[in-house]
Amino acid sequence: MATIIQIEDMITVGDLAEKLMLPVTKLITELMKNGIMATVNERIDFDTAQIIVGELDLEVELQRKQAAEPAARERHAVSETAEPRPPVVAVMGHVDHGKTSLLDAIRGAHVAQGEVGGITQHIAAYQIEHKDRPVTFLDTPGHEAFAALREHGAQLTDVVIIVVAADDGIKPQTVEAIRFARKAGVKIIVAANKIDKEGADVNRLKQQLSEQDLLVEEWGGDTIVVPVSAKTGQGIDNLLDMVLLVADVEDLRADAAVPARGLIIESHMEQGRGPVADALIEAGTLERGQFIVAGGTYARIRNLETTAGKPIKSAGPSTPVRISGFKHLPEFADEFSVVTDERTARHQATAFA
Repeated sequence: MATIIQIEDMITVGDLAEKLMLPVTKLITELMKNGIMATVNERIDFDTAQIIVGELDLEVELQRKQAAEPAARERHAVSETAEPRPPVVAVMGHVDHGKTSLLDAIRGAHVAQGEVGGITQHIAAYQIEHKDRPVTFLDTPGHEAFAALREHGAQLTDVVIIVVAADDGIKPQTVEAIRFARKAGVKIIVAANKIDKEGADVNRLKQQLSEQDLLVEEWGGDTIVVPVSAKTGQGIDNLLDMVLLVADVEDLRADAAVPARGLIIESHMEQGRGPVADALIEAGTLERGQFIVAGGTYARIRNLETTAGKPIKSAGPSTPVRISGFKHLPEFADEFSVVTDERTARHQATAFA
């Protein structure tokens, strides 16, 4: 009688080998026989795992583990006086496909001169200007972070750019990124990167995308594919044009004249400044000197800055900011909101903790 093993939609080769009680080398060899080049830490999807188990003729039946759906976060309706807001773009992709290089190319080409000093440090979110319009980018470090952002507020992300190397094509992590974007219900733009390299084949990539039910525009679908090169800068302006086009179609709006609220996207300790957090404003206008509550901690905003460290007095919806003045480090994905005074802030933080 077959042993039933439950696995997620995606599983690493190492984890699958462990569950099947097989040497990982045997699993990798079997994958190679089926034309799949995967290392121990790479993820494969459920269907691939099922095929491999069948090929190995094991007394095992794989079953898909039903993932618990995250509790939906309250969606705030916008009023009739809501103003247009910048699009928020999450960038995802397979390791080695040039996600970081593409983000650097976008930042390097479009960030104001005074902010270039911060280019080498990792920034969870930043804002650029393209054709005099702001665009906010979220650099999601791995899919877990994106999943948490989706869980705590999918509406904070409007567009996902999935970076795929045109000379390498779709990989398991790419498929995973597509699934995340689909679950979040956001628009997908595919950046076909490394088109300057020999072997780059955009048509092959479009075919692979169609196999994932992403039909490109010229084939009658609605998936936008933009050929780019992070190395030469080719196609980056066109990619940003497409982001603005999607934003215009979606008619993105938020209320600016309400108490600010949003999400903590990164936090760390800084020498001489104490707990510092990067946050993304969802609605309202955040100002220096205001009291905010974030999960089990609170702050009187001592310094309000861009994520590149430039001091600002206030910031509106879809803007990433750096905040100092917290009593303790807030947690990643904590919601924050402005309150009237320190007593209220302390009371709410204590009640949450």
